[in-house]
Amino acid sequence: MHKGFETAKEALDFIFSGKAVVTISSAKTGTHFTFKISEKDGEVFFVKHLFGSDNSWNGDWDFLGFVRAEDSVPVSCLLAGRKGKPGAPSFKALAWTLINLHDGKIPDTLTIQHNDACGKCGRELTDPVSVATGLGPICRGK
Repeated sequence: MHKGFETAKEALDFIFSGKAVVTISSAKTGTHFTFKISEKDGEVFFVKHLFGSDNSWNGDWDFLGFVRAEDSVPVSCLLAGRKGKPGAPSFKALAWTLINLHDGKIPDTLTIQHNDACGKCGRELTDPVSVATGLGPICRGK
């Protein structure tokens, strides 16, 4: 199991790698949320929230919102759009997390973990560097 990203840059690189599944956990509240963040044409990242037990790629995911990419660099603003859920606790938690990450910090009470699969291609991660970064050796080189 991935112990959690140690730097904001590593976390952001993974979250916006194109096909990421990430879990954020709060030691303060004891809650956690899992998100699937997938890239669409390099312009937008769609965010879905896991609401059930089927965490397969086409499982129990509900659209939460999106993040726009500006000049290939994602901004820290999670937007709801027409079908989003800005009032959901998961939306608020991810929005707060992204703002903190873009400010270069991971609060002490927050853990951000990947699901042991490459954030770009989805393959299982097996070597220590890949597990730490969330990206396999081939995808890290891209």
